[in-house]
Amino acid sequence: METGKTIVGKLNGMKQARELYTESISRLEKFVLLALLTLGLESVIYFTHWWFWGGHRKQTAFFVILSFAIFWEIFRNLINWYIYSFVKTPEPQKRTHDFTVDVLTTAMPGEPYAMFEQSLEAIAAIEYPHNTFLLDGGNDPQLQALCERLNINHINCEGVGGAKAGKINYCLNNFSTSEVVLVIDPDHIPKKDFFEYTLPAFNDEKVGFVQVVQAYYNTGESFVADAAAEQTFGFYGPTLMGLNGLGIPTAIGANCTFRRKALDSIGGHAIHLAEDALTSMRIHAEGWKSVYVPYRGSTGLAPADISAFFKQQLKWATGMFYLLFREYPKLFRKFNLVSKLHYFFAGTFYLNGLAVFFTLILPIIFLFFKIFAVEMALSDFLIHYVPYLAISVGINQFIQRWYTHTEEKRFPWKSMVLEKGTWFIYMMGFIYGLSGKKVAYLPTPKTAQQGVYLNLAYPHILILALSIIAIAFTLLTYPRMDTGTNLMIFFAGTNIALLTPTIWISTKNLFIKNN
Repeated sequence: METGKTIVGKLNGMKQARELYTESISRLEKFVLLALLTLGLESVIYFTHWWFWGGHRKQTAFFVILSFAIFWEIFRNLINWYIYSFVKTPEPQKRTHDFTVDVLTTAMPGEPYAMFEQSLEAIAAIEYPHNTFLLDGGNDPQLQALCERLNINHINCEGVGGAKAGKINYCLNNFSTSEVVLVIDPDHIPKKDFFEYTLPAFNDEKVGFVQVVQAYYNTGESFVADAAAEQTFGFYGPTLMGLNGLGIPTAIGANCTFRRKALDSIGGHAIHLAEDALTSMRIHAEGWKSVYVPYRGSTGLAPADISAFFKQQLKWATGMFYLLFREYPKLFRKFNLVSKLHYFFAGTFYLNGLAVFFTLILPIIFLFFKIFAVEMALSDFLIHYVPYLAISVGINQFIQRWYTHTEEKRFPWKSMVLEKGTWFIYMMGFIYGLSGKKVAYLPTPKTAQQGVYLNLAYPHILILALSIIAIAFTLLTYPRMDTGTNLMIFFAGTNIALLTPTIWISTKNLFIKNN
């Protein structure tokens, strides 16, 4: 675990690069964004028309599957582009009256003591008057002493069920009495002025919660930590700003501030694998509003090794599918139209794993068995696909003006590689969610482990090996190389390139000796 001085040094280093807080969106920015989005839509229409009506369809069943695999990413981009068109920041305002505030954070056995020293000291130092509660699932004597020193309420939560949300509800029902409650993860270090940015939104009595940016201070620890953080840059920038414009920012459990009445109206914090998403759904279903403030109010830890990242993603994917299949139908009638659409699309996000699986397996099947979904020249495919790809990159570069930190502005290749490598985890989440298989709610590990995760690389190694063999088999046995064959070789080669980094991350310690 990093020392306090190391963490403080990293936070100070982050301050040297400028943090961004967009007060308003200019008319010129809005015009350029809408122009880019229009070009993006036209490029999608151009590619879609050619793909479905270009006269190159061969085997219909495989064509349908291949079309899903290719167009899923396009479909998700269209959703994101629609959200970006509503990008908006809240109007600056001052508190009209003082709120009573409680801060709730949790502890579980095995979590590093040094982390609590940093986070609890920072919570205690928040300038606005508040009461802090540490909800300790292990009743740790060290944490009891730390809380006594910092004047923090230590709550013994041994035997309290329901994981994190169960502890929160236990505190709400027995100890916490304030009007506003900040639920913050124990690895997050809040800023002293946290409530200066969040409390003014509660001037509106209909606001049920306020969400801020979830940022990370350990991105330099590993490739995985940096890539995991990179996956969130767009979400905590233009995506949540767009949802703010649509009136439906989502609650994120790491650092969300709730109105107590909103939590009481839904019977407390939801106990679920995706506890923050379900809490958000229920609050919106009861008619409460939410606000997103694009402000880095706290910084925490991103998963720093592939095992921790996969565990986190399995929990999230399974939880979101649980919501989609079981909770969403229960709340559907209570939702307004925007909520209906938003939570449906949010629940289907992790179908990306199924789409990626098809992009991985179909070229192998086509090359081994000479079954082709399409017959087209690679050059023809690129002529129609590249305009969409180029404009997508252009949109991504433009929306980075609404990222929350200058260090976030870059081409997101690391997150793309990591997302590609998580395909089988997302598929497991889909299967678990569909079947109702229970997955334990476990906190994401807070320290990186320098292990060899060969078992996590097996699916990738299998696909990579089959892709190489399929290409070799084709080159050695096919009497002629037609256009469909060349296209599938291109797809298989692309898959090899994209899966190799995940295999290396999972197994590199087999080959690298630590000094």
